[in-house]
Amino acid sequence: MTNHTATRTYRGYVLDPFQEQAVEYIDENKSVLVAAPTGVGKTLIADYIIEKIYYEGGRVVYTAPIKALSNQKFREFKAIVGEEAMGILTGDVVINPEAPILIMTTEIFRNMLQEDPERVRDVRYVIFDEIHYIDDPERGSVWEESLIFMPSSMRFLGLSATIPNVDQLASWISEVQKQEVKVITNTHRVVPLKHGLYERSLGFTTMRSIQKKYRRLASQSVTGRPEVEATTHLDLVRAIKDDYLPCLFFTFSRRKCEANALELGEEHDFLTKAQKREVTAVIDSVLERYPAVGSGRWPHLRRLLLRGIAYHHAGMLPVLKDIVEELFTRRLISVLYCTETFAVGLNFPCKTVCFDSSTKWDGVSFRPISNREYFQMAGRAGRRGIDEEGFAFTVVDLNYFDPSQFPSMNEDEVEPLQSQFSLTYNSILNLVKNYDEEHIHRILGQNFATYQASAERQGVLLQLEILEEELAPYIKNLRGRERFVQTLKKRIDLERKMLTAYNKRTRSHLKREIRALTQRLDSAFYRAYPKEDRALLRRDNRRYRRKLSAYERLLIREQALNPQEKYIQEFSHKKALLEALGYLEQDQLTAAGLLASEIHGHELMITEMVMEGLFQSYTPPELNAALVAVGYEPRKNEFRIKHKLNFGPLIGIYHSLAKMEQRMLGYSTVQFNDHVAALAYRWSRGEDFAKLLEDTSVDEGDLVFAFRRGIDLLRQVRNAIPEDPVLQEKLRECISLMDRDEVSIWL
Repeated sequence: MTNHTATRTYRGYVLDPFQEQAVEYIDENKSVLVAAPTGVGKTLIADYIIEKIYYEGGRVVYTAPIKALSNQKFREFKAIVGEEAMGILTGDVVINPEAPILIMTTEIFRNMLQEDPERVRDVRYVIFDEIHYIDDPERGSVWEESLIFMPSSMRFLGLSATIPNVDQLASWISEVQKQEVKVITNTHRVVPLKHGLYERSLGFTTMRSIQKKYRRLASQSVTGRPEVEATTHLDLVRAIKDDYLPCLFFTFSRRKCEANALELGEEHDFLTKAQKREVTAVIDSVLERYPAVGSGRWPHLRRLLLRGIAYHHAGMLPVLKDIVEELFTRRLISVLYCTETFAVGLNFPCKTVCFDSSTKWDGVSFRPISNREYFQMAGRAGRRGIDEEGFAFTVVDLNYFDPSQFPSMNEDEVEPLQSQFSLTYNSILNLVKNYDEEHIHRILGQNFATYQASAERQGVLLQLEILEEELAPYIKNLRGRERFVQTLKKRIDLERKMLTAYNKRTRSHLKREIRALTQRLDSAFYRAYPKEDRALLRRDNRRYRRKLSAYERLLIREQALNPQEKYIQEFSHKKALLEALGYLEQDQLTAAGLLASEIHGHELMITEMVMEGLFQSYTPPELNAALVAVGYEPRKNEFRIKHKLNFGPLIGIYHSLAKMEQRMLGYSTVQFNDHVAALAYRWSRGEDFAKLLEDTSVDEGDLVFAFRRGIDLLRQVRNAIPEDPVLQEKLRECISLMDRDEVSIWL
């Protein structure tokens, strides 16, 4: 461990100015937020904290957004501080949970703060890796809750990609944490990054040249669109193979990753005989950690690896991803086709990053990749100490060219972070369990969304005030401001309802009500001029109406900029639903409420299953099948595997919860899809993994993920029922039936 006077070097590296600054703040026991491009060495600061606090006898928590990153960090840090000092908790792996250095997912850290704060009371530093995940629609809320509930005695290090509103994020954190947060930004890349486009007839080129060529070809075509030979990934690899390898080739489809790698393997072999021997040795050493590989992909992937080519995506078995990652780290892969999950946090630098498209499917539609996504991936290009510069190239196919579908490739135009705060049933139960109503309302106003809106809202309130002064005489005629605002809000509300009212009778009823309110607002105007002829007032009335609609627009904006009100409303609606279900009685958690407060994700379905006795009545294989179906999200066009399992009671629970949510909230959150339940049942009865794969089109990695989610839920229920040893024992058996061979995690 280096001492303070020599922090210019750490682990043999000369620290960059931003790293040195961060290390100095850490030595002063300050909280630090570091925003810097991908691949410039942010993680070295996390390593410094871990080593420093460990040798000082303190505790550190390291949280990451994805399990692959947690697992990688666990292996890395174990090599630095030794096995006894390291623990990991990721929902599907629990090793040495009382260790001084704990790696965990952000979800687990948040859960501990809410349910068992004593367990983390003496933690000195929390490291939030990839903190820009705070605007992930699915999981961003977890980061916010962690920061809101973290005791102010804890310090934190936030590591983020470049974000324009880093100061706003830091000032929000310092406000909720009641402590100073030091911000360090670094825009300087040690290895500069060059961006370019690639089209087969133009070679490496610019957007301007492409547009020029596109217009020329389009004007010569009958259809008004160019008709040329498509530019493919093979064209780009041929162009970069002599000077620009190794390369990460981002491909936003799993199938395409594999197809492209196989296509490249037909015509290229990048390895020497000695390197092929090295590849075989690495494969053998990784396979020693795992049982047999039951994957149909393995034979052809192995052939590709021996040519220096690979692919990597979430649909693969963990063992295969492990082999690919190990070989890439050792520079034995020249071209790796991968999906964007490979860009999150995992430290795999290369010389060049390529994109086979500038658009991606986001689960709803095809959209252009954002600037932040682009730089998250492109930032992998350029290895420190090896490359003088890094390169990022995007394939352009003139047949489908649209300039608006490309990121700007300008790092100054990265999108700001937006809060994605939302309330789960579990959060609500824990808030009711730990705080009174006044305190809860205060907490609901502490999220990042409310903070982001507050500055803008102040401006809107000021504009409303100015308009109110101009409308003062008419407001008086409506018996004061409150009545005036109420009338306008009612009209806004009715006009909103008109947008979705398709029933003829409802529409005419709404129109009548809107007309009556408009007349009331109009008469307030005319009452200000009792003696004047209405015809002469027409122009003034038009001006009045314009001001009213401006006021109305500001009111709508002001409502949108008051998320606290929205969250208080959401809280009370969901709380009412929990009371109707019997989870809460007079602000006390019932037995069902206490159970649900310890289940994270699908808590209503799981709690109802326990209360209805299904955990007791199903056999272990049936219970495993049921839990894999709860919350399972089938991929597009995935077919359901038929089965004869008795899921009647389970489907009954699902429908009654969905109906109740629709009635009380207007939407439903529960999910139940038994597409792979039959496979979970067969796996739990000892069947081979390879045999399961014969009967499904589901990717092997997705199947492992589904089974591991089931294991996670089983573990959560087991931990939540300490007073029922019989059921605990049964759940232990369920877990051991599922957590074996290919489905196990082998660290």
